[in-house]
Amino acid sequence: MPMVSNASKAIGTVILNYKRWEETIACLESVIASTTPPAWIVIVDNASNNESIIKLREWGAKSIAAKAGGATHQVEAMQFDNFIDYDHESRELPPPASIILLRLPQNKGYAAGNNAGIRLLLQCGAEAVWILNNDTVVEKYALEAMQKRLFSKKRPGLCGSLIIYRGTNTVQCRGGGRTTPWTGLSYLDGYKFTVSEALADTSDAVEKRINFIYGASVMVSRAFIETVGLMDERYFLYCEEQDWAYAANGAFDLAYAADAIVHHNEGLTTGFYSKQANLKSLYYLTRSRILLTAKHHPWALPTVGLSIVFAALRMFWRRVCCP
Repeated sequence: MPMVSNASKAIGTVILNYKRWEETIACLESVIASTTPPAWIVIVDNASNNESIIKLREWGAKSIAAKAGGATHQVEAMQFDNFIDYDHESRELPPPASIILLRLPQNKGYAAGNNAGIRLLLQCGAEAVWILNNDTVVEKYALEAMQKRLFSKKRPGLCGSLIIYRGTNTVQCRGGGRTTPWTGLSYLDGYKFTVSEALADTSDAVEKRINFIYGASVMVSRAFIETVGLMDERYFLYCEEQDWAYAANGAFDLAYAADAIVHHNEGLTTGFYSKQANLKSLYYLTRSRILLTAKHHPWALPTVGLSIVFAALRMFWRRVCCP
């Protein structure tokens, strides 16, 4: 199995980019600054129709050139030797200490994009894959903490982070959350807690409450993927993480690494949490809730349907009748 210095296990990181190359580079540089390096970083570009590919190539070339020239640079500190530009048909496997730009010909959504990166990393021999939203910035001990917590479990499956809204002291979630089958609605554990409030609870206590790991930062074991499979690509956006955890049917443990801190600009890519929510995002969220319910809890379809109708009427009232 390929190994990298300081890493007890070969971990690969996947970062999905769609047009927001600035955010992707910030995320990359935070991962590169980690105390424990990933063996590989795969940047999956989901058929961006802007200058993302050019900017990411420029960043990669500059970073590796700085290392080769002996300049002080984060890439040098993490001993990344290669920046490899792949298209989706490339067959040569990248060696450890590589950053790979994997270019996809079509945007088939979050699950399909991340799956492409996961497949490549499994072929390389990764023992686990850390999936990160590109609108996140990670603290330097995050990867090490997640790896430690994930593999401390008897049945290592999925591990989440302490996710904080970027630039604030407000928590988005502790690891993940819980979805209620009857409504298809989810809550995030620790939502809007302060960091000190969130850390007052133990990881063990949080793990007993949650039934999915939040997809902005999730580390998944090789055994989980080989047993459960990749993410269901029918979910273009939303609910992929609930589906993945449900599909395991309790065969793997869900973990939460409280000392793996990730800062998140939530909704930046999809626009869902802007003041004027993206109607396309709302469509995908509704579609995904129905798909999740039909797949795992078909007996709850009537109540989930009512919940969706109620949410739509409430949104209409707030926007039209009470602007």
